[in-house]
Amino acid sequence: MVPLIRAAQRRGAEVVVSTGADLGPVAERLGVRVHQSGLTLAESYARLPPGTPAPLFAAEHFFGAGAVDRGRDVLALFDQWRPDLVVHDTLEAGSAAAAEVHGIPHVTHGYGPTVPGTPEFARVLGAAVAAGGLPDPMPALLAAPYLDPCPPTLRGPEPMPWTDLRPIRATAGEEGPVPELPASDLVYVTLGTVTNRNVEVFRAVLDGLARFPVTVLVTTGPDVDPAMLGPLPPNAVAARFVPQAAVLPRCSLVVSHAGAGTMLGALCHGLPQLCLPQGTDQPANTAALLPTGAGLALESPTADSVAEAVGRLWDEPGFRAAAERLQAEILAAPEADAVLADLVGAYSR
Repeated sequence: MVPLIRAAQRRGAEVVVSTGADLGPVAERLGVRVHQSGLTLAESYARLPPGTPAPLFAAEHFFGAGAVDRGRDVLALFDQWRPDLVVHDTLEAGSAAAAEVHGIPHVTHGYGPTVPGTPEFARVLGAAVAAGGLPDPMPALLAAPYLDPCPPTLRGPEPMPWTDLRPIRATAGEEGPVPELPASDLVYVTLGTVTNRNVEVFRAVLDGLARFPVTVLVTTGPDVDPAMLGPLPPNAVAARFVPQAAVLPRCSLVVSHAGAGTMLGALCHGLPQLCLPQGTDQPANTAALLPTGAGLALESPTADSVAEAVGRLWDEPGFRAAAERLQAEILAAPEADAVLADLVGAYSR
């Protein structure tokens, strides 16, 4: 969502980001006003009963309860400050409910391929919000614009419950400093920032890539000490975090958890990728990517299977060609400035 924030700033708009206390400092670095709402991620996990099973249960007790908390906090904000437009992600229904109460236009900002079961998930989420005393925002939410950064070929076979689809160009994020690295082929390895604690997966990737004449840059996430990886192979460098927008232009290949941001960021640069889905939306992202021919996937990676898959991605040109076709689709989508201008024009009439 950062490109849309930047587009609003370029228009001279006042931008307020409403989020939990854990992400407030991150948002502040964007130069926006931050409004604290809802729970932190850790507090939300703590609310779940032990042994929480299926996604629909999470829709009610994790996202639904969180939406009620955030919705109430955002209602209080709107009593003091009225925005012209509310932009929320696919799983944040509280701000949409608050916008409905105040008659403020709102749009959904997507982040990747549609996850299986999304229509039913939306129904349960809306019911949970209504049970918390706020209006069910789902009918209006699903009829409002959906800003989709996913290139058409990557959307997959899952039905989309949103009816007003608006493409928006995906980006790899914002640039920043990176470690000094050798000039050899660079492979970027990450398991993201949520499902990022499986040392066995990291070790399988590092040991498999140690067989290639490449430089491996592995990130563990801001909250994980790279020392947990143990001794690194001679060709590897580890860091908690690097801005992928600064790294990906130098890469030949990406090995990741297939989180939407990493997957789309790699495709912005036409890079083939090895997907190692760990949870959340990552299996759905992987399932959408594989039919495009732009990558391979491993469920239980070993050093041998990683080496075999990377060898294929390196040697078979079809993977890069498929990734470059998706890159062309991404570049054909309108940038955030144009999308925001259309929205402002439509809602200011």
